[in-house]
Amino acid sequence: MAVTLTGTNGLFTRLGKLFQIAVQVKSFQSTLATEIQDALDEFDGGDNDHALALTGVKLSSQKSCAAIYNAIRTVAHKTLVEMVNDDDPLTSKTVSHALTRLIKQMEDASASINASQYAAPDSAHSGNTGNGTIISSTSALTKSTANTRAESLVVKCTKDSQVTGTSGREVFTVTGEAPISDIMDPDWPGGSGSNTTITVTDPSVDASSQFGKNLLTNSAFNSFSTNTPSNWTIATGTAGTQISKNTTSSKIFQGDASLQITGDGSNLTKITQQLNTAGGTAGKLLPNTVYFLHYKYYLDASIAAGVLKVSLEDAGGTEVTNNGLTASSTINLSSAASGQWNSSTTFFKTPEALSTNTPYQLTLELTTALTNTKNAYIDQLAVAKAVQIGGGPYMAILRGVTDFVKDDQFVIAVAKSSTGTMQENFDKFFGMYNRGLQLPEHTSGSETIADGLIA
Repeated sequence: MAVTLTGTNGLFTRLGKLFQIAVQVKSFQSTLATEIQDALDEFDGGDNDHALALTGVKLSSQKSCAAIYNAIRTVAHKTLVEMVNDDDPLTSKTVSHALTRLIKQMEDASASINASQYAAPDSAHSGNTGNGTIISSTSALTKSTANTRAESLVVKCTKDSQVTGTSGREVFTVTGEAPISDIMDPDWPGGSGSNTTITVTDPSVDASSQFGKNLLTNSAFNSFSTNTPSNWTIATGTAGTQISKNTTSSKIFQGDASLQITGDGSNLTKITQQLNTAGGTAGKLLPNTVYFLHYKYYLDASIAAGVLKVSLEDAGGTEVTNNGLTASSTINLSSAASGQWNSSTTFFKTPEALSTNTPYQLTLELTTALTNTKNAYIDQLAVAKAVQIGGGPYMAILRGVTDFVKDDQFVIAVAKSSTGTMQENFDKFFGMYNRGLQLPEHTSGSETIADGLIA
């Protein structure tokens, strides 16, 4: 059996009616604030004392009209618990047990609600010394990011090599805005309240399982045996012909060398590094973990053809995939900028059960041959565990040509570009963010339970 989700007496049909009250109240709160301010503005011409009774009452008035939220929450909790329990008795009639059961039933039935969508552009402080970059992802990498808080995250360097840190591995603190727990507050939910530290990722760190530290070995391509990069295997191509050690400084992003791939118009050059293996890297993938894959590449001018792919795959060639996101990056070299360093970033999550077809390997390959005599240079390749900020975006900081110093700073503006109204109201009345839960969701209209039930 399963709880009836929609239609007559369906759980979401009933909750939709309750949530519609909240939607109307939220709209009125905004209108009320505007009307109070308009009234106060009318007295700004010198008779401010006439309007003293209205001064400072905007927030309390907004909260007063949301007093019905307590009743909505009580009815919503009772409805959820009793409907789930009537379907199949709960071991304990609590909201937590009922939510867990509901989420499992929805997953089993491939049922979903509309997802909110977010963006997280960053801006570097104009006075920064370091020129590294921040990478972040607001994609649904885990089952707890649906209610990401829209806020400004301040990312500030707190430890550099001039103090007690190490060059290229500086420490940053990420500070979020204060959370608002009162659901009657028109500015609910506020921010994440995060206070998290992140260490800059230095790809020259080898085989580490720590957050932000490189899982691979010699993926900064500083060490070669003649023209074969150490700890890598040339699967297709020839050392000194298609694969070479580059020492031309303008084509090295950081360190002593970079990987040079030379095209001949036909060779599908390919190198691999096995994980958790002697001769490859001691680094090991963990299950149910969010990682990022990042690298720099520099191209000769006038490349007419060539596609570069970097991916993590099992021994059978199946790429690591979870939640619809794949651990691979594909670059069309003919359309990428030449004569400068470019970046490629991919965030992915490993499945809860890793493949037994091991060892996993990192593969760097041309899937379309590179134009004859043209070169592509690869540097600073890294795979590392990403840091989650609160219950929201995943983040990492990458080393630049010039290292960061204390007080270098970024601001990341996490913004909601579209709202899943059912998901948002479940968070408001069931505290999903603080529980680390979310209902199964989909974007682009592919959800099975429409926000239109909130009416």
